[in-house]
Amino acid sequence: MLDFFRNQRARKIAKWINHKGRVLDIGCGNGRFLQKIQKYGQIEGFGIEMPGGSAERAKLVLGDRLKVGVLEEEDFDKAYFDAITLFHVFEHLTDPKGYLENISRMIKPGGVLYMSFPNIDSIQAKLFKGDWLHLDPPRHLFLFSPEAFKEQMSHYGFEIIHAKHFNIEYNPFGFQQSLLNKIYAKREVLYESLKGNKAYTSEYSKWNLRLQNLFFKLTAPLFIISDWFSASFGRGATVEFMMRKARPNSDKANR
Repeated sequence: MLDFFRNQRARKIAKWINHKGRVLDIGCGNGRFLQKIQKYGQIEGFGIEMPGGSAERAKLVLGDRLKVGVLEEEDFDKAYFDAITLFHVFEHLTDPKGYLENISRMIKPGGVLYMSFPNIDSIQAKLFKGDWLHLDPPRHLFLFSPEAFKEQMSHYGFEIIHAKHFNIEYNPFGFQQSLLNKIYAKREVLYESLKGNKAYTSEYSKWNLRLQNLFFKLTAPLFIISDWFSASFGRGATVEFMMRKARPNSDKANR
């Protein structure tokens, strides 16, 4: 299932850059997204990932095109990339301003920046408050509203060319887990159970975990419809933005 969503994103971004060029995925995980996008044309994938098991797996895919650690100014030349992606990574960064400055410098004029993150103005965020799944303390260090984010990105020379507020991969499950967080003393039990994290869920019986899993399966259609409705008002639990780096005025005048 995860590969299906990765493939969808890869096809979309490859199309936006005319199936050629360099793509940097910040927080690339195991490198599977970059592996897929390289199949959609003459695309060269580069990744940034923090040390750990994911970085070790990404190294097998990307080789020396993987940087283990954080993005730094000297890592890549100015206007080096045709596209840069951050899939639910931005809210984890300790220095978001520094990253945006580097991204703005490293992406080509006319290049594409694709970012997704939790929507603090969503109905889920307002309804569940501290129990909201996508709040994810302490890993999420800050959250943006879509409008505040748009204003911020305009300062770095990016214009929004596409926005999406409905995401079947993240949003319906966010409602389900947030509701369970209100019931159970411990957060994200269902989420960790689905990941196979037995150490985290050991205090719950197999019957209890099966009951939560049954709730997940039976109510999924209801929460898909619920988030689709929220998203139609721009209040979905997560948001995705496709942005384009502005070209110099001289280039615009010559087009």
